[in-house]
Amino acid sequence: MDEFIRLEGRGKHANSTCQCGDEDAVFRCQECFSVQLACRSCTIQSHVNAPLHRIKEWKDGFFHPVSLKTMGLHMQLGHHPGTTCHRPKPAYGNDFVVINVHGIHEIALNFCGCEYEVSHFKQLLCAHWFPSTVTDPRTAATFAVLEFFHILSFESKVSAYEFYHCLAQQTDNTGITPIHDRYSVFL
Repeated sequence: MDEFIRLEGRGKHANSTCQCGDEDAVFRCQECFSVQLACRSCTIQSHVNAPLHRIKEWKDGFFHPVSLKTMGLHMQLGHHPGTTCHRPKPAYGNDFVVINVHGIHEIALNFCGCEYEVSHFKQLLCAHWFPSTVTDPRTAATFAVLEFFHILSFESKVSAYEFYHCLAQQTDNTGITPIHDRYSVFL
């Protein structure tokens, strides 16, 4: 029981600085194995290859959910992770949503606009994300969530409506933060 309570707070990491030594460590990833707290820049750097992880920020005496998009992470498709494109094309309206096993994520996404670019549809497929449409996609579902829904629908007869709303509840169960309703796209 003590361990559960310790994980709800900063535990032994209270008043600690980040391992880089530059800033206060106030961010924790719920998906990463380590419970070590990190600063904003180290958290972004460590999630270049994991843009769908759920991050929490310590403030006002408890952890608050925060997105990697609001922290400043931009996902670049069409290039190796961590590299930039010379002519990036932001997703339509800077409003891109990815449906994943752990929830529904709004991310900052740039498509490749170089001379050797492929279609946005193919760039998403290369990232293992299935786009909602072939022209100007604004939503994608990870291959993992599609496979999970496929198996779950056969084994437990869960409907797409129930599954999607379960993911929405997992994203924010309080109802305080509005979640982009992409149910019709998920179908």
